[in-house]
Amino acid sequence: MFASTLEKVHEPIFAPIEFQLDIAARRARLVVPGVTEGRGEPILNPVTGAQHRVRIDMVDSFEYTLAEIGRGWTKTSRPIRLELVDSYGQFAEIHLCQSGIVR
Repeated sequence: MFASTLEKVHEPIFAPIEFQLDIAARRARLVVPGVTEGRGEPILNPVTGAQHRVRIDMVDSFEYTLAEIGRGWTKTSRPIRLELVDSYGQFAEIHLCQSGIVR
């Protein structure tokens, strides 16, 4: 079903992945050399510069139960060029199986 909505399906890319994540600190970094780079940071108060802590608690969700909200930057160079600057970011533990969240 999903594939029928795509105009083109790109071949998979097999490459090393650098990944760092600290959910409580709302900090993350992802690098796939030559493909993509991204980072996440906390939301900052525009006046004081202090970090805001915002969480989403989804009691009966099929995605996650708790997410820390932050800011995100990402840039991809292939196969599709994309750049997002200071956009929305979520930091969450995700443990899924074919039936949804493993609780």
